[in-house]
Amino acid sequence: VEKRGRNGTQHYRWDAEHRLTEVAVIRGSTVRRYGYVYDAPGRRVEKHELDAEGKPYNRTTFLWDGMRLAQECRLGRSSSLYIYSDQGSHESLARVDRAAPGEADEVLYYHTDVNGAPEEMTDGGGNIVWEAGYQVWGNLTHEKETRPVQQNLRFQGQYLDRETGLHYNLYRFYDPDIGKFISGDPISIRGGINLYQYAPNPLSWIDPLGLKCGSSYEQARNKALKWLEERGFKAERVNIGKFGSTRGKPVGMTTADGKTGFRIEYDERSGAHINVFSGKDKGEHFLFDASESIVTKLQKLFDLPSKPQRPIS
Repeated sequence: VEKRGRNGTQHYRWDAEHRLTEVAVIRGSTVRRYGYVYDAPGRRVEKHELDAEGKPYNRTTFLWDGMRLAQECRLGRSSSLYIYSDQGSHESLARVDRAAPGEADEVLYYHTDVNGAPEEMTDGGGNIVWEAGYQVWGNLTHEKETRPVQQNLRFQGQYLDRETGLHYNLYRFYDPDIGKFISGDPISIRGGINLYQYAPNPLSWIDPLGLKCGSSYEQARNKALKWLEERGFKAERVNIGKFGSTRGKPVGMTTADGKTGFRIEYDERSGAHINVFSGKDKGEHFLFDASESIVTKLQKLFDLPSKPQRPIS
């Protein structure tokens, strides 16, 4: 796939899981190549530049809290820890920077637009260190720094790759030049008739996962957690599947006694959903938009060696 635009000519390469793994950027006679690495749930954990022999260098690594970016580390240099406005939210609240190992942390604060996109960043004294304005579909009208801070967050759940101009949006990449994703929705026909659409209205809609706008996994998870917390739920043990392809594999979490918990599942009748239970009390199916392959990736989030497993009965 090729794109020609203000960032030069770009060639894209995907893997069998429909994840963007390499971009070649051609500007005049100069060719620069960039590679991307993902973990089992499909989250990008590294980006790097490739030399003439295809060897990676200039690495940036990413750590995740569920489906939210928690930290980025520029190897041998600096790191940034991200803090969000609420549990389950992708709206940025603050960033904790460390210039080098052993140096003091600095907290920078986000000021966001109505749709959660950062418009300003201030230091502890209230001084603006970064500001920007947006066009409707996410391109910047202007960007200004009073000192080098390189603020890369954009619409909720998006991270700007400055080398390509694309926004990493978890399950795929968004191109603000065209206001669309550069690959089809991974939930396939469940994504509707326009599989490249970002949202009906970017001023009032968000798409932090890069999936169809609708009931997201995080919305379903928050509803499920509310139901569980009313029944004293604590995530103390990994819930193991009992049937079919999930038998013996992590599918959720339970309390220590295994009586209260949840399972993330997929079937042809209900699609993607979260089942909750507390003793004999069975809650509703909390449905969300996702394909079976994405549910499998979500289940891998609960492969936690530090937690005991609920035995298969």
